[in-house]
Amino acid sequence: MRFTKKLSATAAAMMLLLASTATLAANNTANPNKNQPTPPSAPTKSLKLIPAVPAAANNTQTKSNMFSPEQVKDIQKIIHDYLVKNPKVLLEASQALQKQAAIKAQKTALAAIAKNKKQLFHDAATPTAGNPNGDVVIVEFFDYQCGHCKEMNPIIISILKQDKDVQVVFKELPIFGANSTNAAKAALASIKQGKYLQFHEAMLAAKNPLTPKKVMTIAKKVGLNINQLKKDMALPATTQQIRDNFKLAEKLKLVGTPAFVIANKASTTSAANSSQPMKVKFIPGSTSQANMQQQIDAVK
Repeated sequence: MRFTKKLSATAAAMMLLLASTATLAANNTANPNKNQPTPPSAPTKSLKLIPAVPAAANNTQTKSNMFSPEQVKDIQKIIHDYLVKNPKVLLEASQALQKQAAIKAQKTALAAIAKNKKQLFHDAATPTAGNPNGDVVIVEFFDYQCGHCKEMNPIIISILKQDKDVQVVFKELPIFGANSTNAAKAALASIKQGKYLQFHEAMLAAKNPLTPKKVMTIAKKVGLNINQLKKDMALPATTQQIRDNFKLAEKLKLVGTPAFVIANKASTTSAANSSQPMKVKFIPGSTSQANMQQQIDAVK
């Protein structure tokens, strides 16, 4: 028998298995919105990914040095055979890590929401739709060229039509480069002409890429004065609004678009309302209309 301590070797094998599994799973969960990267040009700090479970990996490597090369090969074969016979282990580990990451993201976002209520819910420069006196506020972070944001647009429109007790706050977060930034500036500039919502919905309904020429074509179709729109797009306040949105997204640790903050009225004010408990929900990605409505009902 090659091992003098079979139990010890098996334990080492399991440690190696767990380390390799955790590393692979962590790589899968490092960015849940992997199709929505933040471009280098975006005015926000890039995310710094920390190597997955370094302590566990180093500890496992130290223990593996206790064995001979032949024993290490046997351990590797044990791992290989185990994974071949039980491929669900990797999936289960990945799902577990994804769940842990989601819980952590929720806690981080909720803590940041509590500290940034004014900018989230009461920024006068931010466009809104729906009932300004409604009991529920939805804050949406989005990009006009984001595929999932385009998918969510009909859902948001439907909710605004069906639920008259909801207000939606639109946070432009152009993470897909120059075309997205141009579209966001155009949308914000349209507020002065009172046509933001029509322009907003038309751009989300349009096919990518949203080139500057296509944006102006859409603007003309919804009745915007193009010369005035271009002047308002060039205003420093328009650019600053986008920068402020990126800073807010960074505080919430958002990793992509869309992202939604759903809160009742009591949660949007500095002081708690004793007659209505504070309730907040955070959705870091696209979702179904049924789930969106469920989250809205949960904060009422």
